[in-house]
Amino acid sequence: MVTYDDLVMALEDAWLSVGLHEHTLIESFIPATHDRTCKIELFPDHAEPLTLATMPPWLEITFTWSPVHQLISEGRDLPADPLELTLTYTVTLTNHRDRSDVELVRMFQRAVHSAFTHHFPNEVIEIEPVSVEVRRIYQPVEQRVELEAIQLVSATMVDLFEQWEDRDVQSLRRLIRSELQLARTIIANLSETFHSRGNGNYRSVDAA
Repeated sequence: MVTYDDLVMALEDAWLSVGLHEHTLIESFIPATHDRTCKIELFPDHAEPLTLATMPPWLEITFTWSPVHQLISEGRDLPADPLELTLTYTVTLTNHRDRSDVELVRMFQRAVHSAFTHHFPNEVIEIEPVSVEVRRIYQPVEQRVELEAIQLVSATMVDLFEQWEDRDVQSLRRLIRSELQLARTIIANLSETFHSRGNGNYRSVDAA
């Protein structure tokens, strides 16, 4: 069994290897329950300054390290708790306002499905469409509010214990790197779907 630090270091190595950039890393500890939580915000290359108009699709990873995980990492023979990574993708749109919510959700789902097709060509038939939440951001203007942006948000969960058969650090690193390679492809597909000419007024180097 790996330690909490092993897991965080494996995640850091993976996001660096796939070309994502950490914007926020927040770790917290709850003494009453002995839970440790970690939240990481990962972005691809993007324009500066980062605004709603220039914000690319990005990824947030969260997980909780429970007391059971800690005891197992110390050598205790206990039934394994699920060790779940929650991966949340966010797309911010200041255009596409003429499209319906249903159309936006389907565009998002097609981009994700295409990424799975690329990475797991023999398993795509079994993949259900991801759920997508449509959020709206409003800005006060004088005596009224105006729609400033639309956000599409989708979260998936990965149980590392389900896929991590060897239970050693190196196989965990390979597993996490594979997950983040998929995540990077999803981000790239979402960017191409919703920002095919770049983010806002920003045109990526690859697209130039």
